[in-house]
Amino acid sequence: MDNNVLTEQVVRRERNVKYYLNIFLIALGAIGIPAILVLIGILVNLHYMFMVAIFAFLFCIYGSWFFITSLRVDYEYACLQSTLRFDKIVAKRRRKPIVKFDIKSVTDFFRYSDEEMSKHKIAKVYRASAKEFSEDNYVAVFRHQARGECAVIFTPNEAMLEAIKPYFNADVKKKLFYNKQL
Repeated sequence: MDNNVLTEQVVRRERNVKYYLNIFLIALGAIGIPAILVLIGILVNLHYMFMVAIFAFLFCIYGSWFFITSLRVDYEYACLQSTLRFDKIVAKRRRKPIVKFDIKSVTDFFRYSDEEMSKHKIAKVYRASAKEFSEDNYVAVFRHQARGECAVIFTPNEAMLEAIKPYFNADVKKKLFYNKQL
């Protein structure tokens, strides 16, 4: 196996009720702000308020487009040698690193479940999964120098799983392969 193989995967966060509620509130604000300005113009009899309302409407259209597209989030997983990196990509405009760690520092690796998560004293949980709570999610628990025991929840495909498995330490390999956890 070649040690310099880069394996990447991009996962889009799925749309849920919170996503659609945010879109509704943004659209409500985009319509409500100019409507309030027009109503004030009618009540106070200020004719220039109609012009302000038109400019506010145009600004709200642009703002709505910007904020609605910012709700689209992708996560990128990259495995190069024994380093696993997670990035958050917002609207294909901005990339933010989430966490990067050595796979050899992973102390436990399992499919996501609440009971398995409760077995660990995790200081920080990083989320980079397509769905919040899904059977397709995996959890990698690792030691971080500054934070202690941390976990990342992610949704890898088969190629990503095959890329990270060789770098696990002996205890994790024993649990995964001999106890048939995966």
